[in-house]
Parts: sequence; C-alpha cells; structure tokens
Amino acid sequence: MLAELRRVGYEIKDLRKDEFRADRGVPVSEMEEKGWSLWYASLPDIRHGKCKSCGSVISVAGVRFHGHKCEICGEVTYYDLVDGSTMKFVFLNNRERNFLSPKLKMRVKRWDVEQEDIYFYYEFLEGGLSVVTGNQATAYLNENKRLWQVIEEDGQKLLKVRYSLYWDRDTAAIEAYDSYGHYWNHSIVKIWDGKEYGELDHLPIPESMNIFETWHWSPLQATPYLHERILSAAGQVSDKGYYYQDGRSFFMASEWKEMAKFVRHFTVLNGDRFDDAWPKFRSSGPGGIDDLAHFCHGNPVVENRPNIGNILVAASKLIEGKPLTESEITEAVRGVESEEGVDLIRGFLGKKR
Repeated sequence: MLAELRRVGYEIKDLRKDEFRADRGVPVSEMEEKGWSLWYASLPDIRHGKCKSCGSVISVAGVRFHGHKCEICGEVTYYDLVDGSTMKFVFLNNRERNFLSPKLKMRVKRWDVEQEDIYFYYEFLEGGLSVVTGNQATAYLNENKRLWQVIEEDGQKLLKVRYSLYWDRDTAAIEAYDSYGHYWNHSIVKIWDGKEYGELDHLPIPESMNIFETWHWSPLQATPYLHERILSAAGQVSDKGYYYQDGRSFFMASEWKEMAKFVRHFTVLNGDRFDDAWPKFRSSGPGGIDDLAHFCHGNPVVENRPNIGNILVAASKLIEGKPLTESEITEAVRGVESEEGVDLIRGFLGKKR
C-alpha cells in the first residue's frame, strides 16, 4: 500500500521512527495497540499563488504578506491595511491587561511601512466587547499620550502611531487585535496531475492521510466511552463544554459521514442503523455528542468540563444586550466556579492567588 501511495505522488513519513515518539520512549507496540497513526502521507507542493493581474501561477511563499509583489509582473499581491481598513488595537503601556481592557477601533488612512507609522482617521468606531468610544476613548488616548500624536493633513485630523511591518512587542506602541478591509490581488490554487483547483476545492484523492494498522485494536466494543473514539477519528472534540451552548449548528453531514465510515468498519455497532440514525441527531456540539453517545451505549459517560470560553461568550452577549439560553447560563456559572474561571475573574480584578 505504501509503495502504491508513493507511486501516486505521496510523500510518506514513518511515524514509528519519529523523534517525538522516540524522545518519550513510546514503543511501536503501544502505538499499534492504542490506535496511533503509524505513517503520514501527504501530497507535496500542491499549493501555489495566482496573481490576479497577470494570471501567473507563482510561489505561495509570502503571497499574503503586506506589500508582496508578483515575481512575474511585479504587481502587489496583498496589502494588509489600506485606506478605509479598520483596526482594533490596544496601547502597549506596560500595564497589565485582560480581555476587558479598553481597546480602540479606528479607520486606517495609510500605513507608512518605511517610516514605521500608521495613520488613523480621528474617529472612534464601535466594535463590541471592551471597545471604547466617545469620552472613554478620549480618556484612553490621554492615558497613553506619549505613544501617539495628532497631525493635520489635507484638512483632516489624523492620529499617528508607531507601527512596524515587522512587529516587535518590545518596541511597538500598539498591538492589533484584528483588522478588516485587506487588499487582495491574488488567489491560492492547488495543482495536481496537471489540473488546477481552487483553494477550498477537493482533489480527486485526499491531500493527506493518516495510516493505521487497525487489526491491532478493532473491532471496538460498545463501551460507555466509544463515542469519544468515533469523534476523535473524525477530528472532533468529545467534551461538550468545548462547544457553543446556544444550540447553534456545528456538526455537518460531512462529519457524520466520516464517523459512519469508522462505525461501519472498526466497531461492533450496526453500520446500517447508524446511517439511518445520524440524520436525526442534533447538529449542535453538545446535542450531537449526547445523541451519538446514547447510540453507542445505553449508559454512556459524556465529558462536560467547565470551559472559560463559555464565560467569555456569555459576558460578550450580555454586554451586547443579547439573551442567553439556559444552557449558556448554566455553563457560564460552571466556568466561573472552575479553577480556570477563578483565575480569570481574579485577573479581571487585578488580584493574584
């Protein structure tokens, strides 16, 4: 099989000889019995850039770096910030910060990468959680007045701040949280067997695959934890606390179909019954996990660890005036009561253990 994969064009890494495994003293026999991947096959060098100005296929290296130019025609392939882009940022003022610390959201006029300065239109935009506007934004600027200056340009008032192309925390004046409004003059394409595909298109064969020796551990029996192995095989998390708690969809048909393959070939469960059952499963993370777990075993053990992410989501929705579901409230409270939640709240209050 490995020889056939190499003939098709795959590069294969022998994970049995991997340094990570060797450094930890894990024997190959343990990898086999625990169902670890023993080889990793991938198609090399299939991703490329494509310049929208000249249509040339170019190197993907650096194609999404601010100011990068096409090696064929010399046109810029990407600007991270242009006139009209928006940026959410904080000042680096050597004060302890957390996710509720004040942030500014402003519209970019231009970015002078040679002089390492960025110019913002002097206006404060709304931007959700912890973004300040009006008098709060003015006060935040005054707290950090050594890090910026106001200039007049063509009758416009601009805020000038140091911002390097090669960002360095030790010398930077601000740290960007996110930005929008990039300039794209390229696309990413995949080329295999002489044919071009879009960046998100599927090739006729997998771009990569993990290879196992399943006879060491299959078929898996119907245990209270079988759902965890099925979810893991499809690259999914089995902890309900990891997911959004508002009922939004997460599991799509593609994930259930991957799980169905695993169920049919590597467990004692009835594959036909599973194919009939999964379209009726809930699509939310917590709901889907519960439905899968109860299909696998009459008395499953389902992991649901407190997650500080549920605190942050609930806090953000409350600030924005959005209602919370009962599950969101329950999981946010559980998150606050966890050790990580306590540390998070203490961080908000500026207190240490």
